[in-house]
Amino acid sequence: MQWLYNRFASNNKSGGYVFLNYGYKDQTAIPLNKEDEPNRYFIQLYQRVVRDIDVENKDIVEVGCGQGAGGVFLLHYKNPRSYIGIDLSDKAIDLCQRNSKFANGQWMQGRADALPIHDSSVDIVVNIESSHCYHSMDKFLCEVKRVLRLNGYMAFADLRHSSKIDELDNSIKASGLHVLHRSDITPQVLDSLTYLSDRRKAHINATYSNIWRRAVRDISAVKGSVTYDGFINGQQKYLCYLLQKRNAE
Repeated sequence: MQWLYNRFASNNKSGGYVFLNYGYKDQTAIPLNKEDEPNRYFIQLYQRVVRDIDVENKDIVEVGCGQGAGGVFLLHYKNPRSYIGIDLSDKAIDLCQRNSKFANGQWMQGRADALPIHDSSVDIVVNIESSHCYHSMDKFLCEVKRVLRLNGYMAFADLRHSSKIDELDNSIKASGLHVLHRSDITPQVLDSLTYLSDRRKAHINATYSNIWRRAVRDISAVKGSVTYDGFINGQQKYLCYLLQKRNAE
């Protein structure tokens, strides 16, 4: 998948921070600056994932930071002590580093199963819509537990095929991380996808050649794609977890 997300970064014509997630649409409208309104639903997914923890003055690592827009939201609105965004895509990280304007924020290339982070140095690990691409969820969760401080949190959301949800839950249980909250947020994600579909289709048609469009439409989960239809028929679910490291072992 690295080559594909490198392609996405290379096709970022704005040269700025871009959200890649599916978004979250509900009745709770968080206050945003005017310039952030076009990205409201993408931002609201981040807000939903971290809403039950205090981010201010905390050390945050985001694994799977993409092109950096989620990190900018956290830095600008949540006031962490520090933020490190990590992604496998070197081109996405290059873009983030070129645009970085935050003294307490940095971006680096790295693998989810071998995080370039010291042991017990992080208060919160954020992971949104990324883990379904990983070779080993078990290795990733082991790394999360390694880098978290005692009583630190993992704020996590992602999609899974319905047949793979038990496997995900078993991996979380085996990791030793304690589940504080687990929610199915498929309806809110699907509402966002439905609302954003025409906008995303127009962007895809304007940015990608014919040989790329079908794959990008499916990854973007626009109307009529396999992923979108999977949410409609129940084959795909979108889950949100808040996990905590409660022991040092």
